[in-house]
Amino acid sequence: MGTILIVDGSLTVRMDLAEALETAGFQTVPCRTLAEARVALRSHPIALAVLDIQLPDGDGVDLLAQIRRDSTLCELPVLMLSTEAEIKDRIRGIRGGANDFIGKPYDTYYVISRIRQLIGAPPIHDLVLIIDDSLRFRGELSEALAKAGFAIATATGGNEGLRMAATLRPTAIVVDGIMPDMDGASVIRRLRLDPGLRTIPCLLLTGSDARDAEVHALDAGADGFIRKNDLGLIVARVRALLRSTGPLRGDADSLLAPKRILAVDDDPDYRSLLAERLLKRGYDVVHAISGEDAIALLDVQSVDCILLDRSMAGIGGIEACRRLKGSPVVRDTPLIILTASEQRDAMLEGLSAGADDFVSKAAGFEVLSARIQAQIRRKQIEDEQRKVREQLLRSELEAAEARAAKVLAEARAAMAEELSRTNDELAQANRELEAFSYSVSHDLRAPLRTISAFTHAIIEDFGERVDDKARDHIRRVLSATSRMSDLIDALLELSRISRTPIGRHRVDLSQLASIAVDELVRREPARAVGVEITPGLIVDADGRLMRILLDNLLGNAWKFTSRADPARIEVGREPHSGDAVYFVRDNGAGFDMSQADRLFTPFQRLHSDGEFSGTGIGLATVRRIIERHGGKIWAEGSIGCGAKISFTVPIIR
Repeated sequence: MGTILIVDGSLTVRMDLAEALETAGFQTVPCRTLAEARVALRSHPIALAVLDIQLPDGDGVDLLAQIRRDSTLCELPVLMLSTEAEIKDRIRGIRGGANDFIGKPYDTYYVISRIRQLIGAPPIHDLVLIIDDSLRFRGELSEALAKAGFAIATATGGNEGLRMAATLRPTAIVVDGIMPDMDGASVIRRLRLDPGLRTIPCLLLTGSDARDAEVHALDAGADGFIRKNDLGLIVARVRALLRSTGPLRGDADSLLAPKRILAVDDDPDYRSLLAERLLKRGYDVVHAISGEDAIALLDVQSVDCILLDRSMAGIGGIEACRRLKGSPVVRDTPLIILTASEQRDAMLEGLSAGADDFVSKAAGFEVLSARIQAQIRRKQIEDEQRKVREQLLRSELEAAEARAAKVLAEARAAMAEELSRTNDELAQANRELEAFSYSVSHDLRAPLRTISAFTHAIIEDFGERVDDKARDHIRRVLSATSRMSDLIDALLELSRISRTPIGRHRVDLSQLASIAVDELVRREPARAVGVEITPGLIVDADGRLMRILLDNLLGNAWKFTSRADPARIEVGREPHSGDAVYFVRDNGAGFDMSQADRLFTPFQRLHSDGEFSGTGIGLATVRRIIERHGGKIWAEGSIGCGAKISFTVPIIR
């Protein structure tokens, strides 16, 4: 196990702690001064330091501060051990970084228990606790068990044995049936009622030949019963007991484990007497002379029970009780009000203030001790029940999460199945669309070609005999077939854009716009249109689709500025909500903003063929291209003042 540093100016304290800790399996390094302690901290692998406040060459809290500042020692557990001179020393030590503070005089078992808790020391393997009031027999049995390979701890009576069991958590307990302070059967009953100790195997010894002795022992909860006159048989029974029961240990805190009591009383004589008697029962006692001191202490250190005098200077016991019970940190700690008065009204006042119990000082220490034990037992049982409820709640939550996960998995499986079915249906729809596109491309074009061919044949064959009215009818037929062919081409283009995979790469929109404008100029060289294209319009997009987009946008701008003088078209970029927004703007015919939503819908035209020809598919195609790139598109304009089409092409990361 670990090495414990003991820093105390008292030789008696150093020797007492060293002996007790070494018996419990620890190694120790005793030091008298701060200087010796500093050397020991650098030369030994210390697991925990026990540190007094008042030392020959300085203040222990100063050494504590140095430990906490040292990068190699800052996590070292420190247990302050000092006289209860003033409450401020305890508060100063804890606020200085001490893990705990125990007052002198101390209970050795309590100190060992706290050390085990602070460093996480495991129970000693194969430790047998012998509880017997006979010095000779304890020695003989200890020697026999040690030869058999067991570690040994001994207690001289029942009360001491129970405290040692709670502190050491032995592997097995051997207890004598008859002892001055408590018989062995009562010791075992107490162990079996303790949630932290009930699983420890117990062997009850007796020197009696009474026929019913074994029955009484087993009724008390003993795992075995044997007479004391055969040491070899006792050792064999201990081995068999451990072999049959296994290394079961209770995980709960023991009711018999050392507890800390805060005694708040302004009478030093009564406080001293109370502390002396509580210490003999294995309690660590913390002193406070007023309610204010108690509140200040409980802000930094927890206790297992509070004893509060009703009549004190300052805020008084009743008001201190109200304040403590109003604190979320302290409210669940058992609190007993002590008073010299046995009046019913005083008791009602104390209980109404939040006290858990009310005890008259005249009732005697045995009554008070029993009340303390009852309150601590009640609190521990409540804590255990709370843990059980929390475990049940966690189990229910885990079960609910498991059910939810199952439902989610089933829902995902159903969604996956539905998605697969939908994908199949979509694939079928795409195949049908491709078939329809083929039909449109071939089956619908064939009749149009026939109509157009025979119409031209009529003009060629009967040209001189066709009058002007007939020629106008023929012209209308040819115009309708041409428009129908344009519509078919536009629909096919929209279909291809919706199905063609996108390949993103660096695209120069400025260059594509210049090419599109050059083609428009070659078609109508007589038109004078002022075109301004911002250079360096670079996007991460599909170049072929971007060319189609600009052909449509610039084609519309060119068309709708045919009546503007002078005509102007601009291609540029502007910031908008952190994203780059590209636009094509013109000063042409414009549109009514109330009709803006219709612009991007197929076949929805805001101008008649008589004003401006077109298929009504161009802007729908543009919108589909932008949507496939994950962008947005919108239009702004007014009648007679031109239009502006804006769009975004986000970067895919």
